[in-house]
Amino acid sequence: MTRWARISTVITSVVLVWLTERTPSIAQTTTPPLQIQLETGGFASTNQVTPFWLRANQYGVVPLMTPLATFQISLSKDYKPIDTTRHRANRLDWGFAVNPIANVGNSNQFVLPEAYVKLKYGAIEFYAGRRRELIGLGDSLQSSGFIIGSGNAIPIPKVQIATLGYVPLKFLRRFLAIKAGYAHGWFADTYVRGSYLHQKYVYLRFGKPKSSLKVHIGMNHQVQWGGQADYLRGTPLALDGHLPSSFKYYGNVILANRPSDFENADYTDFDGSYRIGNHVGGHDFAVELTTQRETMLIYYQHPFDDVSGLLFQNLPDGLVGFSWRRHPGNAETRFRVSRFVAEFLSTMDQSGPTFWIPNSTFQGADNYFNHSQYWQGWSYKGRSIGTPFIAPEGELKPELTQSAGAFFPDNRVQMGYLGAEGWFTNRLHWLTRLAYSRHYGTYANPFNAGLEQISLLLSAQTSLSKSGKTQLRTSIALDQGQVYPETVGGSVSLIHKLK
Repeated sequence: MTRWARISTVITSVVLVWLTERTPSIAQTTTPPLQIQLETGGFASTNQVTPFWLRANQYGVVPLMTPLATFQISLSKDYKPIDTTRHRANRLDWGFAVNPIANVGNSNQFVLPEAYVKLKYGAIEFYAGRRRELIGLGDSLQSSGFIIGSGNAIPIPKVQIATLGYVPLKFLRRFLAIKAGYAHGWFADTYVRGSYLHQKYVYLRFGKPKSSLKVHIGMNHQVQWGGQADYLRGTPLALDGHLPSSFKYYGNVILANRPSDFENADYTDFDGSYRIGNHVGGHDFAVELTTQRETMLIYYQHPFDDVSGLLFQNLPDGLVGFSWRRHPGNAETRFRVSRFVAEFLSTMDQSGPTFWIPNSTFQGADNYFNHSQYWQGWSYKGRSIGTPFIAPEGELKPELTQSAGAFFPDNRVQMGYLGAEGWFTNRLHWLTRLAYSRHYGTYANPFNAGLEQISLLLSAQTSLSKSGKTQLRTSIALDQGQVYPETVGGSVSLIHKLK
């Protein structure tokens, strides 16, 4: 793991510096106007439990309980649009976004899923704050949820430097493009005080920008590290509740290697035997085919929770997907499908059922998203950061969590998913999601048998004005099965764009 983490870190740093120096100027027009959008709506359900598809992958803004009313405003300024008619342009530009949300219901709350300032210079972008993002390769609009970073939890505040999407390398005749980023974040106001996020990613795209066939490969690596918590006091997991937080261990965090000491005044032998922090990440592979009328994408997201997963000892675990998208511009007035996605998720293997594997240098029982030191594992503000189908105990039926002994008591899952969206008579936009899943608990606390679950969503949105600035969106969803509380619910939202 050390070698691959070191390679990804070095590539990220070199590419960002190189692109800053070498990327040509891009001509642009005047500053776009401020974008302002207002939204108000409400949620209700049969037993006060919000259905899965009304809350999953919504960046943590929809509470688990209904009824509730919601009010929000979005303000944003993006970068200047490209103007190809100009020969010179300012390479420096900036933007921002802020999206405060007030929920009134069983428990009143104020949520700020997005609040950031961004600055770009050439092909390099820096931003600070909270920003809606996904981690991995796949269909970003209709996926069931990317396996490592799905947009299910509220974004973690961070500072990040990255490329603006894929940047073609001219010295390779633009056949190879690179996308890379490096970030430091804060798990602010959580059960572990003062813990940090380290994040980096590198992706390569083979194929010129206008090629019909492109191949994508890449890797992402995240670490939750540092902090202190009272529940760690008196345990062999930390020294008086404190986890190693000093900058002198930052190299061990980003390179994912063991510290030089087995134990010292900063940490116990738990960190010395393994690695500092909670490491998660993924390998991503995708093939993209574009024709005049449509784009198709086949992708595979492979998770790792330790060295065994990094070296694919947990195959075939991962998310496999197929996405089909119709290009805009065909002005049919009939019913049509504009996007279709099919996915299959499996997290059953986890490098085997036992931690110690005889005659092997690897360890099994990866126990996805759980962690011994960080009790709530790969989560933020009580929600899974990764796929929503690995759900925390508070989202499951109570009888499944009584003897779980883990924040994620159900991380061995198989799931099939279909999603589609389109138009009817050019005025009504429709969307549907259907997931069938089987749940097996964990290796340590398995369910008696594979528990079945069905979750369905039907949604429609239409314009209430000729200008299209006022929209009405309605949704209905249901959960039926043995895992989530059975419920039927719906939502109604009124959206108005001021500018």
